[in-house]
Amino acid sequence: MTMHALVRLVVLAAAAAVGAGCGVAGDAPDPADGARSGETLGFVISMWRDEIPDVAPEHCPDGLNLNEREYFNIPRGAVREARERLGSLQAAEDEVFPPDACRDPLAQPDPGYLTFDADVPVAGLDLDGVASTRARGGQCAHDDFTSPDGRTGIDNQHWRLVGCTRGYQPDGLIQRGADSGSFIKEGIPILMEVTGVDDVRNDDDVRVRFASSADIITLDAASGVVPWTSMDLYEDPAYVSEQTAGRITDGILTIEPVDVRLRYRQQVIDFEYYFRGLQVRAEVLPDGGLKGMIGAYWDIDNMFRLRNDHRTRNRHTGRGASDALGFMCAGMYHALPRLADGHPDPETGACTSISTAYHFEAAPAFVIDPGVAAAND
Repeated sequence: MTMHALVRLVVLAAAAAVGAGCGVAGDAPDPADGARSGETLGFVISMWRDEIPDVAPEHCPDGLNLNEREYFNIPRGAVREARERLGSLQAAEDEVFPPDACRDPLAQPDPGYLTFDADVPVAGLDLDGVASTRARGGQCAHDDFTSPDGRTGIDNQHWRLVGCTRGYQPDGLIQRGADSGSFIKEGIPILMEVTGVDDVRNDDDVRVRFASSADIITLDAASGVVPWTSMDLYEDPAYVSEQTAGRITDGILTIEPVDVRLRYRQQVIDFEYYFRGLQVRAEVLPDGGLKGMIGAYWDIDNMFRLRNDHRTRNRHTGRGASDALGFMCAGMYHALPRLADGHPDPETGACTSISTAYHFEAAPAFVIDPGVAAAND
């Protein structure tokens, strides 16, 4: 099937699904149904992972960050003994450890934090159109990366933050989690919608929005995301972004920056992403999917809370998460403003967001707006 024919098929089926408020999982559109121009393509994210470059121990010459247990030299078994005596894991941790900086980031002084300062190829996007250097100065000055394919000006200060932590090393906890597909299998689906598409190879005026979904991902027997399923937009409009302008050039979709909030659910964490100035560079694939990079400025307060400020019913779990990933909450909290490179506060001049990058893939889907579908019933 040609790419042009595929777009024509998706357009007609998506329009029919919106009108009827339904769709059939796994059923691709019928090639004989014809087409209309300027229609809508829907996608559901099927792979999402942090950019973790190919690094080695020498790239962190002072070693990796310590977690609290290592930094304060707390004996193994101390928490277990206290739990047996007190009858509560939370009480045991509160007794054995110093005040919890994951709950209150000012509860401890800055213990210091090892950042990733090596010059290695790092994938991502040039979010600000400037090849920044710290030596050149300026507001929130920082050193950009060069991508593996030679593009300069790559903004990914998040990697400088996490690049010398145990959990973000190649084959570390974050990479293994991404490889397991847990973000897709257990999380709240992320949708993309591209409207006004006349030509999937070259179209200089399309509109793109992101949204969380109220539905769950449908997986096949191999745990792959089933394409052509119907996915409702999230009921809370806060998790449906505004449309932003985009273009498709030689089969590559790019968009203008847009602020995006997305629901986030993994294990005990039930929170949200808050990305500012999110951009995309993605290839439109022959099977109707997308594959590429998302870059954005991640609000630093949101980033700290998502990583560290979460709890089960009777226990705050941020300390356990930071322990597993290999850093101290106090160290990360104090390092974030030093590394932040976006959205300066108009009064203080301090940057309030940090650039980051994700690899993603997306399967074709029917994105359903329940309000529109109900109006058409």
